[in-house]
Amino acid sequence: MSFDQNAFQTLLRQAREHADNAAAQNDPLLYRDAFLATLQALEMVAGEAGGWREMVVRATEEYMGDEGI
Repeated sequence: MSFDQNAFQTLLRQAREHADNAAAQNDPLLYRDAFLATLQALEMVAGEAGGWREMVVRATEEYMGDEGI
């Protein structure tokens, strides 16, 4: 599991650019694009968080000696 920091930063940058352009142009489609880029970034973080949770559970089970219970 490797979090792609560059992809994450790119999504955040895209979201900000879309939001800035939407505000400047009053274009609802650009707001939508900003929202979608933000959603993708959140999905990346959520996916990483789920993976970390699984690793903590697995490590705890190994430490406690109750794997598979």
